[in-house]
Amino acid sequence: MAFARSIRRCAEKVPDVFMQFGLEQQFRFVSHPGVMVVSKLLEMRTVCQMRATFTQENIEKIKDFDPELAKKAQIAHDNKLPVNFQQLELIEEILPRLMEEKKQLGVARSEVAKLPVGGPYALPKSADVSACRPIPGQKDIQGTLLELPEAKYPGMAAEVVPGIKQVQQIATGSSTAPVKTK
Repeated sequence: MAFARSIRRCAEKVPDVFMQFGLEQQFRFVSHPGVMVVSKLLEMRTVCQMRATFTQENIEKIKDFDPELAKKAQIAHDNKLPVNFQQLELIEEILPRLMEEKKQLGVARSEVAKLPVGGPYALPKSADVSACRPIPGQKDIQGTLLELPEAKYPGMAAEVVPGIKQVQQIATGSSTAPVKTK
C-alpha cells in the first residue's frame, strides 16, 4: 500500500519554482502569477496602503483609551470606509474626498470585472479615479505620509523633504517657476 502511494506521488507534477517575495515580511509560495502580483503591490507603499475597516467592538475598545479617536473611528464605521490611522486623524476634514474615492473605486471595480478573460487588462478610459489617493504621479500630498504632518505642523514638510515646496506650489497653481529651497 505504501509503495502504491509513493508511485502516485512520483507521478504528480512537481511545482515549477518556489518563489520568495518580501523584504520585511518574507512570503514563500509556488510560482503563481496572481500571488506574485498581489505581494508586489503590497510592497509598493506608493501604490497602496493598508487600511482597516472598524467594527463596533473595535470602537468600544478604542473608547477606553481615546474617546476622541473613537468618535473619528465611528465616523469611518458609519460611512463604511476603510481607513489607515493617519487618515483617521483627519477624517472630519477629508471625509468628502474619501466618500468620493469610495464611489469611484466601486465604479472602477465593476468596470474592471467586466473585462474579458485574457485581456487586455487596462483601466477603462471611462473610469474616473481623480479622488483616489495616493496614486502614482500625483502632484499633491493628499493620502500620502506627509498629509498628517502638514495638517498638524504647516510648513514642516518643506523643511524635511527637499523639493516638496515646489511640488505643492505647482499643485495649487500659485507658481509655475522653480522655487529655490535651502
